[in-house]
Order: sequence, then structure tokens, then C-alpha cells
Amino acid sequence: MRPLIRLWFFLALMIAAPAFAGPIENANAAVQRGDYAAAEQILLPIAEEGNPYAQYRLGLVYAEAPGELRSVAEAAKWFEWAALQGQPYAQYKLGMLYVKGDGVSRDYVMAYLWFSLSARHAGGNAEAARQRDMLAPRMTTGQVDEAKRQVRNWRPVRPEPLQPTR
Repeated sequence: MRPLIRLWFFLALMIAAPAFAGPIENANAAVQRGDYAAAEQILLPIAEEGNPYAQYRLGLVYAEAPGELRSVAEAAKWFEWAALQGQPYAQYKLGMLYVKGDGVSRDYVMAYLWFSLSARHAGGNAEAARQRDMLAPRMTTGQVDEAKRQVRNWRPVRPEPLQPTR
């Protein structure tokens, strides 16, 4: 009986996976074509529902789009929503924004926190660890201690779905 349950579970996953992957793949294809507005249109409702990967990708759209759509502050908002849920790429990107003070106030403690969290995910993010290690000498001992305390105490959160913004 158990092999039959496993088979049904596997088949259900195979059928359901394309339903999620489809819009994300379509958004990625739009970005590849340079159609950031189409990518935003696809990703925004998924991100507003709380999907951390869609939030990360939407942050990239705002960070990389040319013209009026480009908004580093908007990118930071979406990276933060995804990072709070444990999305490691968003954590890395948010750390970079905090180092530069781009779209957010410069804050080395927050940058260290996000780099550390990104680096500790399965498989690790070697670049996040490298950025954290390069940042530490620019910080006071108190700042490093505070950042390490925040890393120890950090837990992912699932924010409430967002209200449509555009």
C-alpha cells in the first residue's frame, strides 16, 4: 500500500509543479527579453501572496529594470520580504544594499546579519560568507557582537499577504 501512496504523491507533485513553475519561468523569460514590465506583471500577484522566490525575483526586476520601473527602494522592500522568510538569494542581495546604503540606510550590522544568514543555507553561499568576512574589519567589535547575536536569534517569519501595491 505504501508504494502506491508514494506513487500518487509523486504524480501529484509532477502535475502541480508546472502550475507554480510556469509563471516564474514566464517572468524569467520576460526578463531575458528585457521586458521588465511583463515580468513585474507576472510576479507581483505571486509575490503579494507571500511567495518568497517570487518576491526575490520581483526585487531583481526593480533593481535591474531600466527607466521608470527601476527602483532600488522597491527592490529592497521585496528582498526584505523574501529574506525574512529565509530566501538565501534575497538575504545576500539585501546585505549588499545595506553595505552600499542603496535603497536602505547604510547599516553594517544588518549587512552582516543578512550575509551570515545567506551563507549558512544548505550548500552555503560562499560569496555571502566572503562579503561578510570582508565587512567585519570595517565594523567595531560591538557591531560584530550585535550582528552575531542577531544571527543566533534570527528565525524566519511568514508575513501576512500584502495588499496590491500597483
